[in-house]
Amino acid sequence: MKKLLLTAIIAALLVMPLEGVAMAQNPETASPQAQDFIPGGVPAETDALESMTPAVHAMVLAMLHHNLTVFDGKNTDLSWETLYNMLSLYGQLDERSEYLNEDLILPVETVMDFSSALFPSFEALGQLPGGLSDRMVYAPDIDSYRLVCGNDSLAQIELESSQQFGAQLQVTGALVYQVDGSDLARFQATLQYQDNLFGYRITGLELL
Repeated sequence: MKKLLLTAIIAALLVMPLEGVAMAQNPETASPQAQDFIPGGVPAETDALESMTPAVHAMVLAMLHHNLTVFDGKNTDLSWETLYNMLSLYGQLDERSEYLNEDLILPVETVMDFSSALFPSFEALGQLPGGLSDRMVYAPDIDSYRLVCGNDSLAQIELESSQQFGAQLQVTGALVYQVDGSDLARFQATLQYQDNLFGYRITGLELL
């Protein structure tokens, strides 16, 4: 039963493909549970656990989709899917975002800011994998990414506890099924303090 629920939740992100958009190479260089997350207000106005919920949420979903228990930053498909999840579910809350018909338009600067909560370097991600081309493309004429947004209203990330170790924060929590409050997956994440939009970057995440 839990596996079927996870499949349904992940499938909600694999929505209808982009139409009428030519694929391009990378430039060199929204969900109900996200309502309290305000991009640009981190870290000064938002607790670290709350500010990093979008990044943790995105990474947990990608790991479940790839059937992994430990995040592998060398896996390009996994990394890009994690970034897509974060942008798809939370990117519309950034004031720099806008909509073109039903597609979300995010400037490269915004995408890089979001990726800084996930990876040491946006450029190191390389080219967008073909598997995401129906949901996310780079539009060179506006130097922006165009995305189809997913919906994960069935599940919510709940961060339960944290321990500080110098500049690192170790947090535990769960992906909770909203209908009955059951845990779909439990995790432990290590966050490293960073001078970025979110205040931290995930340096390790394990499903328990």
